[in-house]
Formats: sequence, C-alpha cells, structure tokens
Amino acid sequence: DGKLHIMLLFQLLFLFGVIAQPIMCFTVYVMRHGQTDANANEIEQGSADFSRLTDLGKEQASNAYQALVDTRVTSIYTSPLTRARQTLEQLRQADASSTQTVLPPSDLILNNLREIDQYDWQGQSYSELKRQFPESWRAWEKGIPDEMKVLETATNVVHYPLLEMWERADRVWSEILDLERKQQDDDNEKDRSVLIVAHGNLGQALLGSAMGWDANSFNDKGVFGNCGMAKIEFLDLDTSPRKIANRWCWQWPVPSAWSPTSSAVN
Repeated sequence: DGKLHIMLLFQLLFLFGVIAQPIMCFTVYVMRHGQTDANANEIEQGSADFSRLTDLGKEQASNAYQALVDTRVTSIYTSPLTRARQTLEQLRQADASSTQTVLPPSDLILNNLREIDQYDWQGQSYSELKRQFPESWRAWEKGIPDEMKVLETATNVVHYPLLEMWERADRVWSEILDLERKQQDDDNEKDRSVLIVAHGNLGQALLGSAMGWDANSFNDKGVFGNCGMAKIEFLDLDTSPRKIANRWCWQWPVPSAWSPTSSAVN
C-alpha cells in the first residue's frame, strides 16, 4: 500500500508540474561518407547517385569505426545514396570483426538525409563550374546562401541550394527526434545514441540546425572531411517542439573539446 501511495503521489506531482519529467539524453554522431571516385576527380555529386567509394574511401570508413567503439549505438539513420550506404556497410564489417559489437542490426533510410540538391551542377567538374558560374561558386565557397543560385533546367527554376538544404536539415531533425521519442517509449530506455551516415554539406546543415545557426554559418565552423564525424548532444527532450542541442564537438578524425550552444550561435 505504501509503494502504491508513493507512485500515485509522483504521478500527481508530474501531472501538475511540481517536479520535472525524467529527461531523455540524446547523443547523435553525424558522419560523412568515405572518399568517392567523384571526390577524387573533383566532380560535383550533389544528391545524384552516380558515385561509388574508392578503395581509400572504404579504408576511411573502416578506420572511422574506432570513433564508435566506446559507444552503444541504439539507432542508425542513413542517406539513400549509395556512397553513404557503402560507408555504413564498411562500418558493419568492422563491427562484425570487433570483440564487442556496438551497432544495431537494422537501420532506417531517410530521403531527407540525401546530400544538397545541386540541380544542373551535378555531374560537372569543379573547374568547369568555377568557370561558368563564378559568382555562385564564390557564394558556395564563402557560405553566402542568398547569392548561391543554381538553375534546374528541367523546370526552368532558379534554386538557392544552401537555403533549401538548411530547411531540409531542420525538417529531418524533427523527423528523427519524433522517431527517437517513440523508440524510447517502446524500448523503455532513457538515453539514446544515434548514428547518422550521410554527407559533408548536409552534415554542416545538420550541425548548424541543431545548434541554432542559420545557413550563413556554412563553411564557417569547419567542414566534414571524408568520414569526418561530429558528436551532438541534446538534453531535456520532451514532447514539445524540437529543442536546440546543448553542445557539440568533433569526434573523428581529430577529437575536439565540447562547444556549448551559448558560445556558438551566430
């Protein structure tokens, strides 16, 4: 009877907001794919799916597994593009050879985790893009989203790829966090550790969106090299709209100190 009374008391205190609900600690590892043949030949890939990992790219992915050996990943989300899927496959092979596996057996492909949509630029060489579109290329390198414009010939529409990507990153965070809250309820686990295997430009947008930075931060906080990995920590997640992350750091290849939200917002 005493235990029942205590449980009822806690439920009433939660209900009326006298004490806080247990928080969900949510850690995310955002990883870029390994080197592709297009990377090696300086060809713009965008969200097209023509490129494949090189032998070096496969080696990079296998080595990056070391960044995860002390974690227990509870969920994996990946881009639908082959280069990201190949990178995850290399991670799984390394995990299978490990004395203690850290990756769950399944993963979920999310279309919104594809790389930036570059429309007519996709498949063209960097040198040709610089020559044909010097102003947009400069805006792309400098991270000036309002000036980076790319034509989509099929629809005769001029796009702003950086702005579009940032909006999509914000949407995919909401999608992932909703999935994680549901998974937490199903598994009765308070803490979640998630691996996202995706792309370099989208990785910047995911990090920026999580930390509350706008698209003007592109190329300003550091870039994701092939198989580069950032660690992002969310705290106090509840059923309200998506929260800004608490802090972040680089996890691989060179770990960095934590940077809190308060010191990072533009």
